[in-house]
Amino acid sequence: MATEGEQGDSFFQTVYEEGENFDSVRFLIEVEAQFKSEEVISQVRKRLDVLNEITSKPGLEDLGDALRHRLTQIFTGGVDEGEVVQQLKELTEISTPTGQKLDLRSFFKRDRRVLSEQEYRSLLEKKISNTHTHVINLIAYYPEAERDLNRLSQTIQGLSDQIGAPEVATGEIKQLEEELRETTAFDLYEELKERFLKDWLARFTGMNSGEIEGLTPGDIQELIQEHQRHQMTQLLRGKVKLVETDMSSHLGLHDTLEGNFRDQEFWKGASVAVKTAFIKWIMDVVQAHGMLRGLRYAFFQSEDDRELYLLFGLGISELPDSTSNDPIRMVPYIKPFTRKGTYLLEIRKRNIGDADSYFHELLHYTMPFLYAFDQMRDFEIRKELTSFFTSKY
Repeated sequence: MATEGEQGDSFFQTVYEEGENFDSVRFLIEVEAQFKSEEVISQVRKRLDVLNEITSKPGLEDLGDALRHRLTQIFTGGVDEGEVVQQLKELTEISTPTGQKLDLRSFFKRDRRVLSEQEYRSLLEKKISNTHTHVINLIAYYPEAERDLNRLSQTIQGLSDQIGAPEVATGEIKQLEEELRETTAFDLYEELKERFLKDWLARFTGMNSGEIEGLTPGDIQELIQEHQRHQMTQLLRGKVKLVETDMSSHLGLHDTLEGNFRDQEFWKGASVAVKTAFIKWIMDVVQAHGMLRGLRYAFFQSEDDRELYLLFGLGISELPDSTSNDPIRMVPYIKPFTRKGTYLLEIRKRNIGDADSYFHELLHYTMPFLYAFDQMRDFEIRKELTSFFTSKY
């Protein structure tokens, strides 16, 4: 790995493009994985604060986009630490006619303000949307809590309907929100969110339950961020990068590489151990790199061949009938892609007529990621899975 002052464009790969989500937490983690300098990290934090302030204000979307572009460009040009610090400072400084430097950060006030009724409704709607996403994610890992979590989803959907009804007073909506927070289903939801973070620590740090139980929420977040930096370094060393692209439109199950194992020809000869290892690989990757961002997927690109992409996801096999009490089943899957011009092309069965050619193409796009994750300390890939894929390749 490069030392400080030797960072090149092969090491820092987070680039913001129009239409893509920008995860400031993930961006900072990647900076910390590459630069040990406290000054660089501190300067990045300050610029991210400015970005968050700007994007929270209506009418400044273009300015926010421009700042994102410039911020990521600073780290993809192979400049040394001194240049990085100088360019970061220049991002939020302007010169007066007398040559004095003014830092724009001084104009942002941190005082808490009272929300208007419309702002409160909009903020609550966003919280409800996030809660729906978290409920789906939590069900995937804690299916035993599915009934209670689904009941919470129904309740918050009812609250969402009230928010959209202008005849319902904002005071009444606030009362409904407070009542919802007092329910046992919401208490369980909060407990499971904390349990997920503790399970994450146990899974990826090797800490025992006694050590984790005594941690404060702040301690938990700090430990997770510290270990995420380690995971980012592992990815970079394995020549794999996490791609910050919105892939929500690709969450349908793959034709073949999915946890129902319906493609009997491809999975012929696969033992229970092979299938279990396949599912575990996906669940571990989504848990490590997707769930903490509120996503049920994680998307990666190969550094050795940048035309190779792989999505790890949790998809819905089929929606139950509205009159039944059948649960929604989340199915682990992976989905390989290649880039064709400006869009991503999924490797699918219907596009490749010959079965052998199709299977070879699938594995061509999957094997580099399998080998990369197999070399990472946090992702022990079972030999049964690598042997099965290798034999078919």
